[in-house]
Amino acid sequence: MQTQLSLSKKPNINHHEACSQLLMVIERFREIDAEMQAQSIAVLLKVAKHPVPIKMSEIATELGLSQSTVSRNVAFLGDWNRRKEEGHKLLEAYEDPMERRRKLVRLTAKGKRFLKSTNQIIFQE
Repeated sequence: MQTQLSLSKKPNINHHEACSQLLMVIERFREIDAEMQAQSIAVLLKVAKHPVPIKMSEIATELGLSQSTVSRNVAFLGDWNRRKEEGHKLLEAYEDPMERRRKLVRLTAKGKRFLKSTNQIIFQE
């Protein structure tokens, strides 16, 4: 089930300004990778939304993506992608100490700084 963002709940919102800010946020993502896909952005934001590390399987379920797609996107946003090329280092995946077969994902320091910069655009801080 997907939820829709309703801009009509805030009568004083300037839709042109909101679109401008959204475009600036998208451009921040494009600075990281000009061809970044929406599912990579969704994975990053899903992890960022959780105050504690999140299970990779939970990301897959909540976003309606396959486990392999989430794994590929976490690698793309992590240290090394599936082609053994250097990743973007925004996310870190590690073994769950309670269940070694399970992977947990969290933001790296670089990922936190990146998202702080997007928040500054959105909230004009």
